[in-house]
Amino acid sequence: MSYFIKIIQGALIGAGGVLPGVSGGVLAVLFGLYKPLMKFLAHPFKNLKNSLLELWPILLGFAIGYVGIAKVLEEVLKAYETQALAVFVGMTIGIMPSLFREAGEKGRDKNSWISMIAVFVVAFVILGGARILQLTIVPNFGWNMFGGACLTLSIIAPGMSGSVLMLPLQMTAADGTMSTFYEHITGAIGNMNFAVLLPVAIGAVLAFLLLTRAIDWMMNNHYSVMFHGIIGLVIAATIFTVPFGVFTQSISTILIHLALVCAGIVATLLLDKMNSKVEKPVIIEEEQSNQRISSFLMERG
Repeated sequence: MSYFIKIIQGALIGAGGVLPGVSGGVLAVLFGLYKPLMKFLAHPFKNLKNSLLELWPILLGFAIGYVGIAKVLEEVLKAYETQALAVFVGMTIGIMPSLFREAGEKGRDKNSWISMIAVFVVAFVILGGARILQLTIVPNFGWNMFGGACLTLSIIAPGMSGSVLMLPLQMTAADGTMSTFYEHITGAIGNMNFAVLLPVAIGAVLAFLLLTRAIDWMMNNHYSVMFHGIIGLVIAATIFTVPFGVFTQSISTILIHLALVCAGIVATLLLDKMNSKVEKPVIIEEEQSNQRISSFLMERG
């Protein structure tokens, strides 16, 4: 595969890590890059030279897509906040069929549904309580680290869009204006605001170090439970992302926002349809491969 194609794929994964309703992890799975990336992130210093030779164009593309789409989103959210949120809600709704399909890929049982309901209830209570009490956050080092961790989840947890955790969080800026925490983080990335990006980067790195192996273990041992928990979290967070205020305005405003929700749904469904036509690479784990080789040699012997 040419370096140019790898850079393009990396850019798409990076964009997916920032865009609401899109998961960079899902795109990495689609391109057959998820396993190599997770292997590198779980053991960054193991075969470092060979890993970097293989992955550098993907990592370069990732950075380009990450920063580029963040800059665009900052401008869009400033000019058309409720309209953009309507599209994002539609995109999240549109990805639900794909998420449910992924969640049931290895079967479902009662623990899967318990996981989804439990995570939904906990997230709904926390976000609903914050909304009722009209709690707002003031960005500081710790919150910015949390933002970095959220963005990391979009990459290492297929199907998870970290933006759904940041969009419901209302924030008071230094000048007293209100916005979402998501706007704060994407704006910092797009403008290369290093005062914010330093804690964001620390949070991202810590999330990689602490969660990569855990998520890899969950995917290998409790795949369905993990994915259904993600679905519960996404549903709860999406409810609090809906710009309900526009429904008290004019009929034309309501219709425009409903049309934008539908546009987001259609866009994500079309992306999912295109993804479904691409044959995903079959990846044989190293242990499974060794077992097959051993069995073959024993049969031959």
